[in-house]
Amino acid sequence: MPSNENEILFDFHHNCANLKSREIFLHNHHSYEENPGVEYKMSVTFIKNLRALSIEGDGDIIVHMQSTGGEWADGMAMYDAMQLCKSKITIVSYGQTESMSTIILQAANRRLLTQNSYFMVHYGTSGCISQYQNVHNWLEYDKKICSDMLDIYSSKCVKGDFFKEKGYDIPKVKKYLQRKFKDGDWYMSAEEAVYYGFADSVISKW
Repeated sequence: MPSNENEILFDFHHNCANLKSREIFLHNHHSYEENPGVEYKMSVTFIKNLRALSIEGDGDIIVHMQSTGGEWADGMAMYDAMQLCKSKITIVSYGQTESMSTIILQAANRRLLTQNSYFMVHYGTSGCISQYQNVHNWLEYDKKICSDMLDIYSSKCVKGDFFKEKGYDIPKVKKYLQRKFKDGDWYMSAEEAVYYGFADSVISKW
């Protein structure tokens, strides 16, 4: 019969969650292919695990995340699932928090970055090959995606020290981010990400 420790390890590695400790591990699935980032399999697994923990009880949930980012729709499915969850959620992000994973982080009640991790935000990558009108329709929708992304960031960053020192409200924060994002990928240390309000604090001990 497997030991309790083995059962916990099995849940961590194969189910990416543990009901007893109320922890979820959000990362790319192992494969020999290029890192897929945030995609359908990650999203579905995460939503199932979040739902399982919600059924088990309404205690706090800890999400351990390491991700390079990925697909908007799959990431927003995870974002919405956390917004609908009654439990308080803490996300601890390790290594790198990039692109879509920076948006997922904003859904948490507590947003923590590890000491040696880095943070990167940008407008992302778009592409559509189709008939002229279909491409035009996609570009219009892509503009909405960019605006929604900035709204999510702005609602959180307005509480960061950088913008509080300037006395900026949410519309001014959004305009600042729009200008900043036009320069391309914006890399920050964990401490800088906290200063701008993208995260709540940096942790060095667990």
